[in-house]
This record gives sequence, C-alpha cells and structure tokens, in this order.
Amino acid sequence: MEMRAGTRQRRYRLSALGFVLVCASLPCAAQVGPLSYQNLFFNQGSNAQSGDYLAADAGMIYTNNASYSNNGSGDTLAEIGVVGNTGYQGPRLDYHLDTDIAAIKYLHDTYPLEPTGYLDGTADFKVVPGTFSWTGRETYSQLVINQYEPANPDNLEDINTVTTGPRFMLQPTLQTSVTLDGLYSYVYTHSISPLYVNLDNHRYGGALNVEHAFSSASSLYLKADYEKVFFNDQAINSNFIVADQTLGYKMGNARTVLDISAGYTELRQLNVLVPVETVIGTEERTITRTFDTPNWALTLSRLLTPTQRLEVFASHQVLDAANLFQADLTLAVPTLVTPQTAIGSPLIDRVYGADWRVQGQRTTLDVALVDTEQRYEFASASTSNRNLKDAGVTIARQLGPVLNWDLGVHYERQDLTGERAVNATSEITSLHWRIGARVALRFIFSHSTFYGISDNQVGVIGSYMLLGGGAAAPSHTPGFQPALSPYGVQPVSPLSTLPPPH
Repeated sequence: MEMRAGTRQRRYRLSALGFVLVCASLPCAAQVGPLSYQNLFFNQGSNAQSGDYLAADAGMIYTNNASYSNNGSGDTLAEIGVVGNTGYQGPRLDYHLDTDIAAIKYLHDTYPLEPTGYLDGTADFKVVPGTFSWTGRETYSQLVINQYEPANPDNLEDINTVTTGPRFMLQPTLQTSVTLDGLYSYVYTHSISPLYVNLDNHRYGGALNVEHAFSSASSLYLKADYEKVFFNDQAINSNFIVADQTLGYKMGNARTVLDISAGYTELRQLNVLVPVETVIGTEERTITRTFDTPNWALTLSRLLTPTQRLEVFASHQVLDAANLFQADLTLAVPTLVTPQTAIGSPLIDRVYGADWRVQGQRTTLDVALVDTEQRYEFASASTSNRNLKDAGVTIARQLGPVLNWDLGVHYERQDLTGERAVNATSEITSLHWRIGARVALRFIFSHSTFYGISDNQVGVIGSYMLLGGGAAAPSHTPGFQPALSPYGVQPVSPLSTLPPPH
C-alpha cells in the first residue's frame, strides 16, 4: 500500500509488531468514549512526536461534567491507550499505523468502560512481490448520533471499517503502472446509546488505478472506483452503488506537494418503493434512482520559507459515514477534524480549507480554517443537510530542554437546514515534561462549551515511547533550525512542534 512521507525502512523483526497492531484491531468491537474530538485535541500540540514513533499512554483526567449535560456531575477518568504514526516497508510486508486510541474507565461509573479516539491501520502482504499481494485495512472512528447534542457516550457510536482483498500490479512500461484491487468491506457500528443507529453493512467493489510518471516527482493518473453497499437493517437504510471515474495530476518535491483531480460520480439508490398509478389504482413498485454529479479535489502544500508552510485544499466528493474519516487522511497536511453524523445515506461533501504553520527554533504557530457543506442525496436524510465552519489556533513553545508548553483554541459553528445553529468551542493548555529518553508526563487543562453546556477537565497523562523518539538533535542547540516538510505529520499531530531532545 502507499506509504506516507517520513516512513523509513525498519529491521524485519519489527514487522511482527506492526502485524499484531494492525490485525489485533480487526475483530475489535470497539465502542465509544467521552469527547472524541477533544481527545484528539490533546495530541495536536507539542505533545505528539514528529516522525516515526509509537507510544503507550496512561493517565487520569477529572471532569466536572462527565455526562456533558445541564447540571451534570463530576467523575474521574482513567485512561490507557496507544498513540503513534509508524510504518514498515519490507520484501514481503508493508504496513502503516496511525492511531490515538484509548480505553476509558469512569471511576464513579458514569459510563461503562469504553474505547475512544481513532485508529487507521493498513497492511500489504506480498504474495508475489511486484505482481500480486493481499491487502487489509482497519479504520475506527466515532460518529455523533444527534447533531444538536454534545458528544458524550450517550450520543456517540463507534464505526469500524474492515477492508480486505487481492491487489494485482502490472508495469507495461518503465513509466506506467497499473493497479487493480478487488475489495470486500464490512462496516460494524455499536453504541451504548438508546438512540443507536444501525449502520452495519457489507460492501463489494473494485478499484483501478493507471499512473504514468513524467519524472520522479510528477505523474498523471486515471482512477475508477466501484462500490456496492448492502445494509443489514434496510428498514432505515437504502442500499446504494457508487461509481467514480477520476483523472488527476500530482507532483511533489522538497517545497511543494500538489494533487489535482476531476471526474464524474454516479450514485444509484436501490430498491426504492414508490407509488405507481395503474389501471386498477395505485400500487408500490421497486425502482432504482440515479444521481449524477461531478467530483473534483485540490490539495496544495507549499513551503513559503524554510519555517513557513501553507496548505490549501478543496474537494467535492460523494462519501458516506464509513469513508468520510478515511478521506480526511488523504490530505498532505492534517487539519481540523469535524465530527461526522451517524447516517447511512451517502452525501455530497464539499470542503474548502487552509492551514498555515510557522515553526521557529522554540515556538510554533498553527492556524487552520475549514468550511464544510454536506448535502444528502436521498430524501429520507435531507433534513440532516448542514454547513460547518471550523477554526483552530495552536501555539507551542519549548520552555527548556525537557519542557514544552502549548495553548490551543478550536471553534465550530454548525448550521442545519431550517434549524438552529449550534456553536461549540474548546480551549486547552498543557505542559509536556520529558523525564527521560522514552518517558514523559503531560499536564492538561481544558475547557469546552457546546450550546451553553460547559465542561472543565484537568489531568495528567504519562507516555512511554515504544518505537522512535530521542534520536533528533535538541531544538535548543545553538544554530539548530527545525525543518518543515510539505507533507506534514499524519494525522495525529498537525502541531508536532520540535524534535525531542536527547
């Protein structure tokens, strides 16, 4: 599978660890935790590492509003989890893992033991290297059930997408490659909420990618994707087919990453019951409805100076709850994560955004803006059409050889069709203390508000570095200048600030 920038070759013995990490999540009936996007926000400052790493986290967080409701009571949350961005490329196995996932235990039993966060793991087993392989991918994230309510466990459901299938690779010329994937996916959802929406489904499809390289830095590609979706609960969900054809161009060098594409999408809604007039009256018949729309996408990440990076991105795509999060992972530079809704219908997702980052020797500033418009094509879900505007600012400062401090603010406005607007804010500050080459403590205070309901959290989280870390020059070394990459760090650390000290 494609590996993101920054993944380096590892000794083969580590492939066993990567295999376990990816495959152990495949049967996971993961559930939900407290505040999913705020949990992600904990790792968007200087706390996360740059480069290839994997760390185990454990800690305690006190919240004065565990249920995130009016007159909610406090509780203490015990957390243990894994955070990382690591990968391996070998003669028989490639893998990549992006994760910030943890199990949360409410000590006063406000909610049962629940996982929270996200995980995205891929693996490519090379049966015949260069010609035939077997691929697998597991993605776990969380969905909001009621868009008008805060994201507590009673309003969240987890979604696991497991994908596997054969991959055939051909290279008719030195500059042209052809990849054909046969894909089967199973989407599993779960929630402790009484409002749980069953989105379980099976997916069958394929993908064809033809790429012609003009040079080592640029190429033209043609993609065709087909996916047929069958829901387990068809009383509330409609089966559908999505077919995409896309032509694109991409290039990347030391300063610039560009990917631009355009194409056409056909969406078919299957087994739709409609009233039909006949000679003897009105009867219901099953039909197939077809929707057509263009698709396009642009991502441009540019190093303006050695210490400044600007990314702009825009897209118009047909997606659904199972692949919205995966689409976010394709950006060259990760940015704000917007909460997605537990609805099975496909939607047109139109996104415009920008991310500007300035990185000095000891101080980093990141500003991100995202405008999202989501329109459901099936009439049964059209009342959930919405516009979201997100803005985030984070500043990180290295106070000394072993101390980092950061401060972040996130604002979101959600406008639903014909309904009220919902505003949400999150503010966080944390102090990161590196005790040793592999051990660190993070002291956190956060405040969040959702439509007048507020919550304060304070806690400490310890980290032990399992892989990576401790190899870079300390940022306080005289004359040391941290290097920015146009690719960024995927996806846990939009503000991974400076390499860790020895």
